[in-house]
Amino acid sequence: MALALDRQGRNGSRGPACGPTRKPTAAGPPYANRTVILVCVLAFVLRLPPESFAFVPAYFFGTVELAGPLPTAALWRGLFGHVLIHGDLTHLLSNMAVLWLLGDVVERALGHVRYLLLFLFGTVAAALTEGLLAVDRMAPLIGASGAICALMGAFLWVRPRSGLLSRCLPRRLVQGAVLVFALLNAAMMLVPLEADSPLAEVGWGAHAGGLAAGLLPGALLLLPGRRRPDGSA
Repeated sequence: MALALDRQGRNGSRGPACGPTRKPTAAGPPYANRTVILVCVLAFVLRLPPESFAFVPAYFFGTVELAGPLPTAALWRGLFGHVLIHGDLTHLLSNMAVLWLLGDVVERALGHVRYLLLFLFGTVAAALTEGLLAVDRMAPLIGASGAICALMGAFLWVRPRSGLLSRCLPRRLVQGAVLVFALLNAAMMLVPLEADSPLAEVGWGAHAGGLAAGLLPGALLLLPGRRRPDGSA
């Protein structure tokens, strides 16, 4: 999850398939997703300083006392670099597990370049949405879950070509979990949270921005005359 801290198989031959059977096309290994995971783990092991890579909304949007956006390297480093920073081992492992599960599938469906573009788009959308909705714009944002939520949104549109999630039931279960997570996220944004609640530190706005960033490309691909990410019409 992203944290807004306080100031401190194949379809057809086996098993049921969702939709018509299609012959899978070859897809290269998900190098980009595995590289992102490796970089996040290295950043945790090397203990990159959160104060250098966190995204501070006030630096971009400004406050009553502070004009924005500040034309500094720290602003842009935080806008993209906050995905590398995780608060503790549980935070890192939970994010990397979801990234490994969904990122591999999305990259195989979209390709390396489009996967990276989607990940970066989700990174920026998550940070800016969290900044717009944050009560305390000096509270730094860290964690990769905003960008991971973009992959969640994209996963709702793609049809995996191989592996466990190419089966109907597992794919439906994951899609259902994504939808439940989206509803929970919406509820957490609408219900005021106590300042001392652990849930108040979660970047619910970043999750919402990431989900929207992932759903948009999928919706565009389904416009008349466009092709789905798996190559079907």
